[in-house]
Amino acid sequence: MGNEYYKEQLNTLRNEGLYRQMRIIESPSGRLCSIKGEEKLVFCSNNYLGLANDRRIISTIKKGADDWGFGSGGSRLICGNTTPHEQLQKRLAQMLKKEASLVFASGYAANNAILSSLPQEKDLILIDKLVHASLIDGAKAGQGQVRTYPHGNLKKLKRLLEKGGYNQAFIVTDSLFSMDGDKADLKELAELKRKFEAVLMVDEAHAFGCVGPGGKGCAADMGVLDEVDIFVATLSKAIGGAGGFVAGTNEIIDYLINKSRGFIYTTGIPAVNCLAAIAALDIVEQEPQRRRRLIENGDYFRERCREMNLDIGESESYIVPIISGDAQKATEAAEQLGQQGFLIPAIRPPTVARGKARLRISLMSEHTKEDVDRLCEAIGKL
Repeated sequence: MGNEYYKEQLNTLRNEGLYRQMRIIESPSGRLCSIKGEEKLVFCSNNYLGLANDRRIISTIKKGADDWGFGSGGSRLICGNTTPHEQLQKRLAQMLKKEASLVFASGYAANNAILSSLPQEKDLILIDKLVHASLIDGAKAGQGQVRTYPHGNLKKLKRLLEKGGYNQAFIVTDSLFSMDGDKADLKELAELKRKFEAVLMVDEAHAFGCVGPGGKGCAADMGVLDEVDIFVATLSKAIGGAGGFVAGTNEIIDYLINKSRGFIYTTGIPAVNCLAAIAALDIVEQEPQRRRRLIENGDYFRERCREMNLDIGESESYIVPIISGDAQKATEAAEQLGQQGFLIPAIRPPTVARGKARLRISLMSEHTKEDVDRLCEAIGKL
């Protein structure tokens, strides 16, 4: 195959407007960033509550590094499991009223490990078509039969469940969809779970810390947290750090510890990451105004977009897509906004379906009304 094949594929991506490059950020994660010495207003970050550069968390990390060093030294089952790991897992389980939790290196690693190990050969995994790639990758890597249902189409999901022919069904969904900003109907999913005695797995990555009482996520906001058998979220978005976790019954967590290759064969995250996450959870609990500001910013921006007759799909959150359809058009819009002082990369296939390219606007609690108005003015000029 050689390098010529790769060159040809890369040239195809360039010609289709799908070529990707990493940009270098020269400042900490926050509302503003520096790129090539120029200040940009950031509207693409998952640092929803502005905690990634919070001085209290940084102080916790400094002290934690003095007490625990940096690396964990091994996999969690060898010598990489520390007191802070256990403290964080206990805190998360108590917060979500689950029996236990388990921390992974990332949310991707958690989803991949769960779905590649829990479902067995005659089990059925039913996945909303627009879930995060980690859920699909994990399901395909495992033994269960994988079927997707059209986004939000619970009638189709019900028909798939009614067909039977499986030992155990796993219903898998995001709670807040990362590219469209809409929410799953978790109440209806909980009803289907009960009716068909299925396992309900919900990825709350973009809602955890931001939505619901105490930032517990969409399931808690909709009153069905107890119905979620496998609760997954990340520590890299609202919590502002790195890592992921799953919460559920003692048996599920113990099974993952003993059977999940994605847990067994990887080094544990540093203890300081766990201490930082605990400090962030304290702030989430003590400062609900951050969540309120975030949600209000999302409401205000969506209202402004509708006034400009922009296609924002079914967004109902602080994640707002502006759908252009054409990848080249989205790329050009992102470049023009960059020239006006905004950081908003274009989202193109394969992250979204062909014909669904977009600018994905993600609000932060730290954005001001003036920031949003400035963005709307710039978009209006495109």
